[in-house]
Amino acid sequence: MIPLLLVVVIDLIGFGIIIPLLPFYAETFGASPQKVTMLMVVFSLSQFIAAPIWGGLSDRYGRRLIIWITLAGSIIAYIFLAYAATLYGLFFARAFAGFMAGNISTAQAYLTDITTKENRAKAMGLFGAAFGIGFILGPALGGILAGSDPKSPNVFLPPISAAILSFIALLLALFLLKDTRSLIKPNKNQRIASLLEALKVPNLSQLILLSFIVTVVFASMESTFSLWSERTYNWGPKQNGYIFAFAGVCGVIVQGFLISKLVKHFGESLLCRAGMLLISLGMISVALSYMQYHAYLSMALIAFGLGVFMPTISTLIVNIVSEQRRGWVLGVSQSASSLARIIGPAIAGIFFELIGKNSPYIIGGLSLLLILIMFRSSIKQASK
Repeated sequence: MIPLLLVVVIDLIGFGIIIPLLPFYAETFGASPQKVTMLMVVFSLSQFIAAPIWGGLSDRYGRRLIIWITLAGSIIAYIFLAYAATLYGLFFARAFAGFMAGNISTAQAYLTDITTKENRAKAMGLFGAAFGIGFILGPALGGILAGSDPKSPNVFLPPISAAILSFIALLLALFLLKDTRSLIKPNKNQRIASLLEALKVPNLSQLILLSFIVTVVFASMESTFSLWSERTYNWGPKQNGYIFAFAGVCGVIVQGFLISKLVKHFGESLLCRAGMLLISLGMISVALSYMQYHAYLSMALIAFGLGVFMPTISTLIVNIVSEQRRGWVLGVSQSASSLARIIGPAIAGIFFELIGKNSPYIIGGLSLLLILIMFRSSIKQASK
């Protein structure tokens, strides 16, 4: 497990480096808020197409090979990003990066191969902690490399640094990851993952839909927060890198140290609902923020909520299907999340530009509260 988590951490540090830069990178080409969020959309659209393909291929040819291929592709994507000369070039680089982002769901499937049902929630928590570490160091480093001026960020150093880190992750994957094909039971009827197919599985459709809605709300925040903070506090990449790093710290605390104990005491169902509530309150809190520390408090609520929600919903989803379908269902779940990351930023960009900077947060927070009320019984039933 440790070699896999090490690969994931290093890869996600590279991914996190780009986060505080992208909105300001796009604005150097004169992009409007709606076009900035569309930059997030194109990444997720490509990931939506590719994730189930990578998941199905990993079930057939092994997780390790797919991790190698997608890490190599990520290196190329970051190089494209570093040398983008136009807004169209920026969109192409992010589209290619999205297509090569299948290593995340494949790494999750790898993790389920080497864990038992009893310790899977803990393993998913550690996987989430690896995410958190990546999102602590990545955005902070990316913000420092890009600088604090929102009008003239350094657009070359962050993506080149990300490419170097992905290369290091690839080397580690080549030499440290073991082949898990012997742990994957063949399924002669297995097909490339289909979201429609997953929706036919009892209880699975409700869980995937719930994860989809939460991701829509979170993605609306993620895609607009830098724009919001620029207009509210005149923050640039550096300041946004710090607050995203702070969110990563919160995620590590929950998923690395608390989640296994919380699951034992409260169960996945209750924690799943609690996470939704915290995310909702955090979204509304962003809209009410008028001092800089308020933004940090709001981000803490969202990060803690997501840190509780993601490993519990992933555990509930993977426990529904048979062992030979783990890669498939995680690929489908990743595909649904990618679809949510298409819809969330697209809607948030429209709200942000036409209604106002606070509208994505108010609408998202209130919508999530309503969904929590509607889905409460479904979550309870899925955990039985």
